Amino acid sequence: MSEPVLHNVSRGVKMFILTVLVILIGVLLYFHFKKPKKPEIILFGNIEIREVNLAFRVSGRLKNIYFEEGDYVKKGEVLGELDFDTFETALIEARARKMDAQAVKINSNDIYRRNLALCADGTVSRQECKNLLTNKNKGEAEFDLANAQLQNAEIALNDATLRAPNDGIILTRIMEPGSIVSAGMPIYSLSLFRPLWARAYISEEDLGKIKLGQKAYISNDSMPDKKFRAHIGFISPVAEFTPKTVETLSLRTDLVYRLRVIIDDEDENLNLYLRQGMPVNIEIPLESTVLGG
Repeated sequence: MSEPVLHNVSRGVKMFILTVLVILIGVLLYFHFKKPKKPEIILFGNIEIREVNLAFRVSGRLKNIYFEEGDYVKKGEVLGELDFDTFETALIEARARKMDAQAVKINSNDIYRRNLALCADGTVSRQECKNLLTNKNKGEAEFDLANAQLQNAEIALNDATLRAPNDGIILTRIMEPGSIVSAGMPIYSLSLFRPLWARAYISEEDLGKIKLGQKAYISNDSMPDKKFRAHIGFISPVAEFTPKTVETLSLRTDLVYRLRVIIDDEDENLNLYLRQGMPVNIEIPLESTVLGG
């Protein structure tokens, strides 16, 4: 074979090899930079629990207080009591006033009815008839007022007992027996068991992949294999900067949207697994459906 022919064959082989290499590199780059479709979104957040400051609606001297910090309480359970003496006395007085007003009301009504015919035929003067009607209306109004005062006295006596508004755990015991407390002065700080949710943030890139009511699962580092059922209960309509201390300028300028992922799991020990401020992992399957949809 002549030298020119060999040169052309060699050149063709080189071009073929080069073409194959370019195609191979292109394929590798394509698969390297292509973003695979993720089956779920993974977020990181923190557990949030509502806290309630418990107080009496009335003033008085704190007589009994039954729970310590860390104690579990159930809805309706008695947490503390004021001295009942003042409230019981006020209730007795209110009942007596009501009975007195009731007697006046009955008497004024009887007098008015007995004279109604005399007023009609003019036997009794018009002014006297007006006075009878005024006394009748006044007696009824005083009875209504006494009845309202009795109801207030009953409410005040009931309010002298402090009850748990919901199941929870006592965080702080603020006052002690013997203290003089005014209405609205906190006695306990109570952490509620429900509602329980996780606060998290999602990037704008993933925002369009989620919606209200979408199912989610929550886990923590102490029990990574246990997943608690949840759903997205709130998506903030307003973007905000990444709410944490960061080390890079790129992260510092990232805009995110706040989420509230509400926990639906009915595990009776849920409050033992998920505590205030605990960091958690949030998994949002993209194929999940909206609750109730």
